[in-house]
Amino acid sequence: MSLTPADEATLERVLRLISQRVSLYETGVQTTVSWKAQSGWLNAITKLDFVCKSGTVPSPLNYKYADLGIGRRLLSCGEVVDFLKRLFVENRLEVGHGEDSIQLQTSYSFTGDSKTRWPYSEWSSWPADIFRVHPGMGGYQAFPPDGPLIALDAPYYPSLKEVLLDYFGIGTESWMQYLQGQVAIVVPDFRARIAKLLVALTYVRADFDCLFLKPTELVVKLYADSRNGRLVQKTIKTEEPFVQVDLTDGPSFVSVALLCAETGETLDQKGFREGVSWREPNVIVEAPVPELEQILLTGESETVEFREKLDTIRPQRLAKTAVAFANTKGGTIVFGVDDDHRVVGCEIRGMADTITNILRSLCDPPPSFTTRIVNHESKQLLLVEIRESPSTVHTVKELGPFIRANGTNRAPTSHELELLFGRNGSGLGVPISLRQF
Repeated sequence: MSLTPADEATLERVLRLISQRVSLYETGVQTTVSWKAQSGWLNAITKLDFVCKSGTVPSPLNYKYADLGIGRRLLSCGEVVDFLKRLFVENRLEVGHGEDSIQLQTSYSFTGDSKTRWPYSEWSSWPADIFRVHPGMGGYQAFPPDGPLIALDAPYYPSLKEVLLDYFGIGTESWMQYLQGQVAIVVPDFRARIAKLLVALTYVRADFDCLFLKPTELVVKLYADSRNGRLVQKTIKTEEPFVQVDLTDGPSFVSVALLCAETGETLDQKGFREGVSWREPNVIVEAPVPELEQILLTGESETVEFREKLDTIRPQRLAKTAVAFANTKGGTIVFGVDDDHRVVGCEIRGMADTITNILRSLCDPPPSFTTRIVNHESKQLLLVEIRESPSTVHTVKELGPFIRANGTNRAPTSHELELLFGRNGSGLGVPISLRQF
């Protein structure tokens, strides 16, 4: 089968990138989830990735369930090339769990994404060129059936959601969209990356992972401004695996780019923008110590609540607090502090996204909030700052409105409810379902 000129050009680019970076790779890794439909075996999702030289190589696996297979196999770069050519030319997908290959029912083609180089994505923790391949026009297939996966010689999974998280690192509310037959080709660039960006009140610091390039072979571009104007715009050459730049004001925007000094290529980028609810991975905002110390000293109150960790089993608890803060004076939820006001820290990876999903799904309407990561006593905390909504009444779906009183959340009395609805004069902005109260 012949490729379109656009697909042929993209495939040549993929193969060229792999050839250029082959010295960075220990092995290729293909992970495939396939399922058995009436017409035969279909690809649900496949990821083709690479392991860094001297990195930990995952074990091959072959799990078979009644109508679904999970396979992982290791490929040399030459075998990766053969895999891709067979996918596009012969319309066959090699798999790693017993079947020789899957004869695809429709031709596959690259998506029309104009951008393929990503400093971060759901597919790779390293900067990578990512190419997504889907069934051709009109060839999008049905979703695989989602139910418990049970087999004697394979791990138990309650649903495909856990499979996606385990083997592909994908955890999102819209996870089913990943299971319509796509192939993700991930070509990571392991030369160097920005491992962490720390944004403090008086300085910015970027730490680097330098696996194949020395710090002296890198160039750093840094830009920062505050609400009062530009703070810094610098090009920096460093001999250390980090740079730190002092600031004269608290930054509201920071952007850092890491370049290869020899070629001028942009290897990685990270940024921070004040006031947004989502933040790039490994971007840490250090709160002014007096502010956090005052919160810890004051303890839980009408505007502060401590949580040791995020309770995903009972997400209504978080929704109640957020709604109560929004309906009262606003407030801050501090994750990483136990009931005795001890700073214990918490695992902040993915927390901001999970919190956003909880509040959007359980609150009507969702309150306005921001999240920020702070360091305290070498531990990471996540602060969720809920803004007061003077013209809107927020509710927890199926539970109604809540207000904050001292350090607790409670349903308002009829008089408090009347005052709450009267804040905006006419009830405008109040959810229609609540105007009957």
